[in-house]
Amino acid sequence: MRRLNLTVNERKVILCLGDFLVACVAGFLALSLWTLTRPESFLIDLTQFGVYIPFSSTLWVLLMWAFDLYTPGLTTKTRSVMQRFMGVALGSLAIYLSLFFFAPRDVLPRLPVLYFVAFAFAGGVIWRAKWVAAILSNAFQQRILIIGAGWGGRALAQAVLDRRLADFEIVGFVDDDLSRQKPQVLGFPVLGPIKNTLQIAKGHQVNTIVYSITYQLRAEIFRILLDCQSAGIPIIQMPALYEALTERVPVQHVANDWLLPTGLAGGQISLSYRIFVWGIDHLFCLFGAVFLVLFGPVLAALIKLDSPGPALYVQTRLGKGGRLFKLVKFRSMIVNAERANGPQWATEDDPRITRVGRILRRMRLDELPQIVNILRGDIHLIGPRPERPEFYAQLEQEIPFYSVRLAVKPGLTGWAQIKYRYGSSVQETLVKLQYDLYYMKNRSPLLDLKILLRTIWKILSFSGT
Repeated sequence: MRRLNLTVNERKVILCLGDFLVACVAGFLALSLWTLTRPESFLIDLTQFGVYIPFSSTLWVLLMWAFDLYTPGLTTKTRSVMQRFMGVALGSLAIYLSLFFFAPRDVLPRLPVLYFVAFAFAGGVIWRAKWVAAILSNAFQQRILIIGAGWGGRALAQAVLDRRLADFEIVGFVDDDLSRQKPQVLGFPVLGPIKNTLQIAKGHQVNTIVYSITYQLRAEIFRILLDCQSAGIPIIQMPALYEALTERVPVQHVANDWLLPTGLAGGQISLSYRIFVWGIDHLFCLFGAVFLVLFGPVLAALIKLDSPGPALYVQTRLGKGGRLFKLVKFRSMIVNAERANGPQWATEDDPRITRVGRILRRMRLDELPQIVNILRGDIHLIGPRPERPEFYAQLEQEIPFYSVRLAVKPGLTGWAQIKYRYGSSVQETLVKLQYDLYYMKNRSPLLDLKILLRTIWKILSFSGT
């Protein structure tokens, strides 16, 4: 069977278009079913309410994007897909109820929305099942040959293995280093030296070659890559594919100047994005302040009843440019939790966390007093979490590019917080840094909106840490 050599982004576009068409059909069917119970004709209802179909379909796709339903590899994980579809359905209903509450009477009908969600859910699941069937039939499978069996090549292969990416098949490696020419690396064969790359690629029906060597590209290797490209085989650098598959930056494999701006803007954030950030910061502070006024005293009383001591906790953190500031939180641990052993990372089952504190952490409510830090300009609503200075010196020495985090203002929530668990070791902090750097490189209003929606879902589902 002939394989369609689609890039990661092309696969996402196809999935997105399919989801949008399914949602449009669901909207049409929902309106048709609703019309059967009304005296008005279908054409009248379609004229009056048909405008909501593309609007609802767009919202449905945006929620699917917010719930990571376009993440590579997720499409073949049935349980995870179903859970996220449920989140999209509940999110759609929640948004509709919010709009319905403020809309004039009889402007937004209720029953068609339930029909739409049901049809879109069922149609979406069927469409995804057809997509998975196409992947498993090898129609969209991308056969990859990796140049270099060092850290970069192994990291990419491990990412494919960890995510069980059925639509990406690693054929093997090529490498000139005799010490790496073992029968297998991570279960994949080393097929020969780099000079034979084109012949090996043709022999194994490879449709993508990934260059994953960290040192400077030599002239002879450059010529080999050009020959492969001339033969119609795309060449991808390892960091680009790794980022697309994992939504993380492989800090051990990127050049020292990877974050330097290349455009005429010189790395300056656009005025429109700065206005957007200012807007969501202050909008959050407004709603957060209302919540604190109404429920803050109750939370403070519960904290004090559960564990003697103050309700609030102040901790020194590092902000943009290394500036120290005082971060305010609801106390979730016992008083003087670090007296015996000094500063240490909190773990998921940390015995120092109180009973009320564990609930506050699950719902992220312990972070709510940080609206004070947002108003003071210490942090944004969205950005890398601010690190404690006690840990910074060690992390800067052990983790490449860790100091880059200080180039932007930290945030109350961020990409690493919604994508990864609580970091309680240097290795886990490295993974979170990879997510933080991905955010710094790709931040935009849409990515911020995605982080915000996923944070709300974590709060409602008690899945915070």
